[in-house]
Amino acid sequence: MAVTRYRRFLKLCEEWPVEETKRGRDLGTFLRQRVAQAFREGENTQIADPVTCDEMYESLARIHTNYYKNK
Repeated sequence: MAVTRYRRFLKLCEEWPVEETKRGRDLGTFLRQRVAQAFREGENTQIADPVTCDEMYESLARIHTNYYKNK
């Protein structure tokens, strides 16, 4: 199941734009760093709390798709 979570986070990182004007404080860059840190072993990473991981992904996906802006 960690494989699916890892791939979902990677896809989100690919779609998230990087703003060149916000060097050092860009959310996309921070997200990439956190995903790399959380999934050090890639698809073989064991996730301690899968529910929290899924909630985090869903929250970031809603921000990325402008869910609250369009609501």
